[in-house]
Amino acid sequence: MDIKQKKEARFNFLNKLYEITNGDSSYMINMWELGNELCLDRELTSNIVDYLIGESLIEERALGGGISITHEGIVEIEELHDNPDVSSEHFPAINMIHIENMTNSAIQQGVSNTTQSVVFTDNNKNDLKILIEELSKIKDRLFSDINQTEEFNAELNTLQSQVQSPKPKKLIISESLKTIRNLIEGVAGNMIAPTIIELINRLI
Repeated sequence: MDIKQKKEARFNFLNKLYEITNGDSSYMINMWELGNELCLDRELTSNIVDYLIGESLIEERALGGGISITHEGIVEIEELHDNPDVSSEHFPAINMIHIENMTNSAIQQGVSNTTQSVVFTDNNKNDLKILIEELSKIKDRLFSDINQTEEFNAELNTLQSQVQSPKPKKLIISESLKTIRNLIEGVAGNMIAPTIIELINRLI
């Protein structure tokens, strides 16, 4: 891969992160899943993320590959789209870049040998609505720790926002579901957990 291709791959990664999060730095996305959507292998994904972190365009948020776009990254992408004929500090002009468009397409097979899809289907959306209803019913009796309660409610609000969107973002939904699953699994002796966990696992 030459320098031009590296810059294009970095741009496509950051641009897709901006697109998925709608330019919101509060959203956390899994870098490996994003790399899979762009058909990047793990080594290239890791190299791209290291570069973008080094340039303060994204930041690491959690172990296991959780990342988010930074204010600097948002500004960079928006300036490139506003001035498609002008290069930025880190990337060539957009009109000189092949922008990956993964909308409604299948993504590369992962190490588990299962082909995933970036499409969040109507059936998935209906299942998510059911899950949100179930989570809303039990949220007030799940946790004794206020920080856990606040984190749970924040992720539940994210799910509610996504399910109301005409184009739900699968990666955002998956990250919120994983966080909720981890929180519920940490509640010792909770008899409702297995049922909820099963519903969550269907959607991740």
